Amino acid sequence: MGPKAKVSVTVDRDLLREVDRLAGRASRSRVFGDALAAWIRRKGQVELDRAIERYYRAQSAAERSEDETWASAGDETVRTSWDR
Repeated sequence: MGPKAKVSVTVDRDLLREVDRLAGRASRSRVFGDALAAWIRRKGQVELDRAIERYYRAQSAAERSEDETWASAGDETVRTSWDR
């Protein structure tokens, strides 16, 4: 991570008490930084999931058939390697 910036935020008092209770020895800055990083990862995953869905929904019938063929070949490869 790069340099840090000091910010001021307003949060519900009960939420802050719970943060303090659960944080243990971690600072509030650490807890909020970790929470923001997790939120960004989740948002990125949602965007990726939507892009994947758009890709598959836009496929033609021929492309879907080809994907199914490749998936079946991969499944068979895994089954064969497990049977050894």
